[in-house]
Amino acid sequence: MNAVFATDSDGVDTCVHADLLNRRIRNLTETSEGQPGPFRVIGQSPEWRQVLRKASQVAVTDTTVFLQGESGTGKEVVARFIHWASPRKHRPFVAINCAALPEQLLESELFGYERGAFTGAQQAKAGQIELASTGVLFLDEVSEMSPMAQAKLLRVLQEREFQRLGGTRLVKANVRVIAASNGDLQRAVADGSFRQDLFYRLQVFDIRMPPLRERRGDIPLLADAFLQEFNRSTGCASAGVTQDALEILLAYEWPGNVRELHNALERAAILCEGGLITREHLSLRSTSVVAPRQPPNLPEVERRTIEQVLHESDWNKSKAARRLGITRTQLYCRLRKYGLERA
Repeated sequence: MNAVFATDSDGVDTCVHADLLNRRIRNLTETSEGQPGPFRVIGQSPEWRQVLRKASQVAVTDTTVFLQGESGTGKEVVARFIHWASPRKHRPFVAINCAALPEQLLESELFGYERGAFTGAQQAKAGQIELASTGVLFLDEVSEMSPMAQAKLLRVLQEREFQRLGGTRLVKANVRVIAASNGDLQRAVADGSFRQDLFYRLQVFDIRMPPLRERRGDIPLLADAFLQEFNRSTGCASAGVTQDALEILLAYEWPGNVRELHNALERAAILCEGGLITREHLSLRSTSVVAPRQPPNLPEVERRTIEQVLHESDWNKSKAARRLGITRTQLYCRLRKYGLERA
């Protein structure tokens, strides 16, 4: 019987692979800086880095991906990240929210229809699957699909073909599917509201999206990025966030996750009228704030974050400042403040 033994080079190969993957994640993260604010990839916490690591690994394939997480955790952000990192990056990215459309309208939007398929169908129309041809189709809240739409989607995933509503011609589906849900699909399968065979087809490669309360270390970076976004897009400039306001942001439970943080800061940026955002501007319900057992050491959190980003940017200060969402001058001030210099 032949045996396979590990060689001394295995450990080296693993380290080289991990380094290449980290560089790939870093490059893709920087690429996202040119995207609209809500779709930027922001965060340095271990939980978020694990999400990006899995997304980078699966992106180079055509495998179907399932993103599971609470509302507002950034499922579309990660779906777009996978698109940017894939061979289909120059092809369409089409997103559709299955919960936002009635049953009949969802099917016509997804699969399209032929003329006369139903009252009002004066001419044929291509569906989102056809519009996403050679690219990526992102199906958010896939658990809200009707049984009929589920059956048709299963055929797309199995046979790579479908029919328009009212049509007889088979249409090829050259599309990669990324699905997402904030509900428990396994429970939906158990209660009969979601097809088990479709569940297995969708969950080939699943990624759990951590809620914001599990990645609190990313809150200062997210806050800085959002405030810069508001300044560019709406003219609501802010001088920054006071320490007591940052403590509130770090202690709040964020049931609405990153989306709630974004909205809370946009409101605060309007109220502060160009000054510093204080805890009064945040208007977060005190009943939802849980005081941490130990107050966060904010300077130490900031120092560690800057040091990590500098290391990952090979101490390129311009690149590090962009990733941190601050100017080079602000970065130099922090380097002097914390005595950070390259070893």
